[in-house]
Amino acid sequence: MKKFIIKGPNKGIKGEVDISGAKNSCLPLMAASILFKKKVTLKNVPFVKDVLTMKDLLVALGSKVDFSESKKIMTINNKKNHKLIVPYNLVSTMRAGVLTMGPLLARYHNKKIQTSLGGGCALGIRDTNWHLAGFRSLGAINSLNKGYVNISAKKGLIGSKYKFPKVTVTGTSNLIMASTLAKGSHVIKNISIEPEVLDLINFLNNSGADIKFIGKRSIKVTGVKELISGSHNIIGDRIEAFSYLCVGAITNKQIKVNNINPKNLRTELGILKKIGYKIGINSNSILLSQAKKLNSVKIKTGPWPAFATDNMPIILAVLTKVPGKSLVNETIFSNRFMTAPELNRMGASIRVKKNKAIIIGQKELKSADCISSDLRTTFSIILGAIAAKGVSKIERVYHGLRGYYNLEKKLKKIGVKISSIN
Repeated sequence: MKKFIIKGPNKGIKGEVDISGAKNSCLPLMAASILFKKKVTLKNVPFVKDVLTMKDLLVALGSKVDFSESKKIMTINNKKNHKLIVPYNLVSTMRAGVLTMGPLLARYHNKKIQTSLGGGCALGIRDTNWHLAGFRSLGAINSLNKGYVNISAKKGLIGSKYKFPKVTVTGTSNLIMASTLAKGSHVIKNISIEPEVLDLINFLNNSGADIKFIGKRSIKVTGVKELISGSHNIIGDRIEAFSYLCVGAITNKQIKVNNINPKNLRTELGILKKIGYKIGINSNSILLSQAKKLNSVKIKTGPWPAFATDNMPIILAVLTKVPGKSLVNETIFSNRFMTAPELNRMGASIRVKKNKAIIIGQKELKSADCISSDLRTTFSIILGAIAAKGVSKIERVYHGLRGYYNLEKKLKKIGVKISSIN
């Protein structure tokens, strides 16, 4: 099992990072390909572990998938009818497998679709109840048997209305895809407006779907008879971009990230400015420069445009080196602070109580052997190791490889003293 060895503190951090396509956009786009009768072409694909797992899932369902990693292109063909069982072995490590429910239901509503409940990072409760409630609003019925959700709509999917009790990214994407081929119009309220959800909506609309915003968090999806083919360029990964900016932040050095829309990180960039870092932007890149003075901050995560929960473990590492007392309030997941004990082993001072953390900035961190427990915790621990004095060993980094493409290579390019062992 791969481990990272990082020698710190890394004082020679400098350079540019080309940001990959957004994993959290690519996965629902790949799932959406099930809606199409012919070819879907995706560009700027990040070939991380989760994307490859989703590729295997589509192949298992009957899609023909070809790709060029060097060209960052994937083509998905659906000339044959799909199989309707989404197997546990392919969704047990990846939450996004649940996204196949919506498009399978849309195309094969009169059949019984069986989807295993998914896995992914152990961040707290992420059930599918709101997904299923949304499907029921279209006329579907569902049951649970041996860990599989059975769902069908023998009378067809018929537009109505549904309001999510709480904003959910995957729930929004799933219900949009299910509604795309329904009869009539379906009004969906309190939806996620994350950039990745908007990317999905843009792709579907450009491919023949009819999805219109009727409010800030409300849309009307008017069903179309069929979707034939589509092509889309995936947006840059805002979480990856913020992660590399924070390599510069925790070392107080200059870092530039390319291939990213700064508007998708406006709240996070605002927090970095409050801490004291200089931020320069243009239409497709962000430059972080040294701070003369570091200031403690208060952060509250939430649905976009609030501070992203995925970015919280990343900024938590940065705050361990910011003088004074910083406060972080996590509102999305119940188990998001798993990085705190590992950073504390490096000498950080993080006290967690329920969904809040108090961070007292330290002058120095010291190396330690650490274990990663989820995708974003991996990068958070890496940041701590970059700033810490001595050699740190990080185990279970496969979690990080689920979402960061060429992680070791990109870190080395900007001056991180990192190597890997098995």
